[in-house]
Amino acid sequence: MSDDLLFDIEGQTATITLNRPNRLNALAESTWAGLRDALVAADEDRDVRVVVLQGAGKAFCSGDDIGDFEFETAGDARAYARHIMSCGLTIERIETPVIAKVDGLAHGGGCELAVIPDVTIATENASFRLPESLVGAVPGIGMMRFPQLIGLKRTRELMLTNRELSVEEAYDYGLVNEVVSSEEIDDVVADRAEAIASTAPMSARLIKRILNSRLGDEAEAVNALTLIFSMDDVLEGMDAFFSDRDPEWSDN
Repeated sequence: MSDDLLFDIEGQTATITLNRPNRLNALAESTWAGLRDALVAADEDRDVRVVVLQGAGKAFCSGDDIGDFEFETAGDARAYARHIMSCGLTIERIETPVIAKVDGLAHGGGCELAVIPDVTIATENASFRLPESLVGAVPGIGMMRFPQLIGLKRTRELMLTNRELSVEEAYDYGLVNEVVSSEEIDDVVADRAEAIASTAPMSARLIKRILNSRLGDEAEAVNALTLIFSMDDVLEGMDAFFSDRDPEWSDN
């Protein structure tokens, strides 16, 4: 694993830390791979009973590193789409329960990583947003999971307006399990991790496996991402973002 992601095991808890604080923990292609590998390593260690996912510094995660969005062919775009979808959904596919510890912004892919774990605990400083369409992209995991989490009507509104949710709104919507102060979050997460670790191992694994077996697969989302990454508008969106200007969409 690279320095972009830290992995530590203490007792029955594995902690994965997104570690690009100077980029607000933006997810480079290698960071996605490191996340997947750390989740699998934790799941294969039978002494580990719970995983905590957190971000270093003042953000949980600002989403995908959009500098990775330039592709020479549609095949390259599809490979990238499959890569990030598979890596992110490893959170659901491992049998070990995962707690997201969210302090600071969770936007784009970071919002998705914050809410698909089994338990999400956030501070009053947390905020949630799906701004992908502002740069010509779409929220792949979000399109799959948010309708089940918060309903179709709210999902459409969040993805189409790119509105930022406060942590209180995220809690009301059902994206967050608990809201605590920044001073409390370490203790609360440790308490919840200990509670999960005290359950029967097979019970916890079966609960997660059976509940998540009802979730849809990522084929449609991969197809949507492949299409969007192959279009001119994603390049225009990125250039406009980095140039601090309004994009001029061509719809192709």
